Amino acid sequence: MNRHAFTVTLLLSLAATAATANVGKIGQILQQQREIRDASEHSTGAYARFGAEALGRMHAAQDRIFELLDGVSAVEQLNRDQQAELFNALEEVKAVIADNQANKQVCWREHKLGTTLRQTRCATVAERAQAREESRQWHGDTSICGQASTGISCGTDAVGRLGP
Repeated sequence: MNRHAFTVTLLLSLAATAATANVGKIGQILQQQREIRDASEHSTGAYARFGAEALGRMHAAQDRIFELLDGVSAVEQLNRDQQAELFNALEEVKAVIADNQANKQVCWREHKLGTTLRQTRCATVAERAQAREESRQWHGDTSICGQASTGISCGTDAVGRLGP
């Protein structure tokens, strides 16, 4: 099997693993991650193309997977924060194998605006980077309000006191 076909097969297998995680197939996830780890620890074969940094990221993600799933028989036994961590770790392994960090999904838990309830949100690395850049641009734009050249005073006089 050529390397491209192997990579596609492996990616489909990883996607299936992520899907089976939602129905409680912890054993399959662990078995697949152990097989990937064993193969990646040898300097030959399908994982020979990865550098030490990429393999380090993948092995760190796998370590987190093994830690999260230790003694667990169903994903539902994990709290929502741990489920998000598991998803992120599986996505990291998949992104390293696919050599595509920009399309890696990342999930996080955040408080819903105006409440103490937390919700899970997910986006790709590229989507998060775009949102950060748009936020920087929005914050960096100067307001026309108060600029002498526009003649708009924003309710204050030249000394900064509010108008009548």
